[in-house]
Amino acid sequence: MDLSKKNIKKILGIITFAIVLFTLSQNLSSVASFFSTCLAVFASTIVGFCLAFILNIPMTLLENNVFKGLKNSENKVTNKMLRPLSLISTIILTFGFIVLLLFIIIPQLHDSIMLIIERVPVYYESIVKWIDDVVLRFGLDISTEILHNPKFNINTITDMAEKIFTFDGASDILNTTLGITSSVFSGIANFAIGFIIAVYILAEKEKIGSFAKRLLQKIMPEKIYNNTLNVCSVASDSFANFITGQVTDAFFLAILCFIGMSIFRFPNAAVISVIIGVTALIPVIGPFIGEFIGCFIIFMESPLKALLFLIFVLILQAIDNNFIYPKIVGKSVGLPGILVLLAVVIGGNLGGILGILLGVPIASATYALVVAWLNNKETVEIKREN
Repeated sequence: MDLSKKNIKKILGIITFAIVLFTLSQNLSSVASFFSTCLAVFASTIVGFCLAFILNIPMTLLENNVFKGLKNSENKVTNKMLRPLSLISTIILTFGFIVLLLFIIIPQLHDSIMLIIERVPVYYESIVKWIDDVVLRFGLDISTEILHNPKFNINTITDMAEKIFTFDGASDILNTTLGITSSVFSGIANFAIGFIIAVYILAEKEKIGSFAKRLLQKIMPEKIYNNTLNVCSVASDSFANFITGQVTDAFFLAILCFIGMSIFRFPNAAVISVIIGVTALIPVIGPFIGEFIGCFIIFMESPLKALLFLIFVLILQAIDNNFIYPKIVGKSVGLPGILVLLAVVIGGNLGGILGILLGVPIASATYALVVAWLNNKETVEIKREN
């Protein structure tokens, strides 16, 4: 082997990388603690970049379609109004959509909760009567007298509260509650700061992008720089297309849910369909949240219909997960349907909720890069043959 200066640098680089990798593998807990600290410190910034990436999709659509006239205008003053107007419109539409959903969902949940409070005595009497019938029919040696005592509920609740706040673990419960409250307020603060950061990023995204490119160009070799830009571009397109596909799938799911509920005459079809569509945007737990809220609302009117609704929505989501979702999201991100399904399954197994959320766009970016690499190799081979 030729021990030239270039080769010696490569060997030293490989040795250094191996030493660093070995050291990290021997101190995984310290590495995890370091990354956890970094994540806590830069939480607001990470949230800001994520929000900027998501809000950039509708903002770009507004710039290229709704405010296209301002973009093509030769008047500099008019042209400068494009970004602020698009950004403000995006923020108004986003928050308007959220507020509209809250106005639709919250009143319905309030009415359902008030209805269940009113019907608790009736439900309680029905359950007690059912227990009495079972005891009488099967001749069970069980006394149900305590159930007929009107003070049963109050005494039971009082005893439970007294035990909770007097036993040895009461301080643990208090500390846990304080910890959860602190986490909630911290999350709200990070989101608020992140939103402000996102607004600044979107307002000057071209300047930020140009600065980042200049910085990378100076610290990276040209080949690595070009490959890095290519990977970032493919990943950005994949994530943007994934978000678009996810929203499209949720929209179709809400429409299908509304049609099905109207056919089977389930109550509150419009409200529940909106809830199902919105919660479908949340990976893994979203569908279960939508099902629970829908069942809760319908249960107040008819427990039997609530059970039938649960069966209906489970079948609908099975159809969506196996046929509609792979087609819509797969087409958006450029992945075959089977690869979308595999990305969701493998991502979920590896990283849980986060793995499911990132599995499809990462698989899409990898697939696009592999296809580009194969096309490049085939082009080189054809040129050599000719």
